[in-house]
Amino acid sequence: MKMTMIVSALLASALSTGVLASGALAESADSMTVLPTYQAQVNPALFEETERTMKKRGVTVNPADVRMIVPGVDKDSIYTLIGPPHFDAGISRKWNYVLFFPTGNGTERQRCRVEIRFHRPDKARTVEVQQLVWQDQACADRVAGAQ
Repeated sequence: MKMTMIVSALLASALSTGVLASGALAESADSMTVLPTYQAQVNPALFEETERTMKKRGVTVNPADVRMIVPGVDKDSIYTLIGPPHFDAGISRKWNYVLFFPTGNGTERQRCRVEIRFHRPDKARTVEVQQLVWQDQACADRVAGAQ
């Protein structure tokens, strides 16, 4: 039920902001809608690992939930999917997270850092996702392969 509400919210967000990109097709009763596809980059140099960043607890999430963070999604939808940013963001166009993905091996988890970058489209009232940047390729691949 929660997943259906999130998908509906993401679709409504993408449609209301006029986001149309090549990608998966979503069928509705009235028509076919093109949804943005998951896109990510990897840039280890962007992430500074300090004692403070290493102590961040982060949050355990399903990689499939993170995969729904695509260009055009608004900040409210991200709160629903993975919560607020884990580092002081203030009024910023970048949110940084420490995410943990279950590995399927008992309580073992994969630690990942990601930065979500936002932009404000012309005449838009809110900002939306422009790009995801991961610290590690393994994390980006894990999310890209999630169902």
